Amino acid sequence: MDTYDIGRGRGGKKNALDSVLVPAMVLGIDSDVLYPLKDQEDLVELFPNGELRIINSDAGYDGFLFDQTLVANYTSEFLNSHD
Repeated sequence: MDTYDIGRGRGGKKNALDSVLVPAMVLGIDSDVLYPLKDQEDLVELFPNGELRIINSDAGYDGFLFDQTLVANYTSEFLNSHD
């Protein structure tokens, strides 16, 4: 996970993600140190139709496991707004 780069061989991250024409939702967890929220904020800016949702949790990377209802709500809202 530390060596994957979506932009490698594709002209950089911006160039690679510019071609994603469908809406994309990025979930970030405010206490995640493996995938810091700043990285998610930067990532969502690279999608032409990106939307960021934030999970506030003290559980770090595993925050999405502890609040599955919130994840489900974010996902449902996102899908319902792009039908």
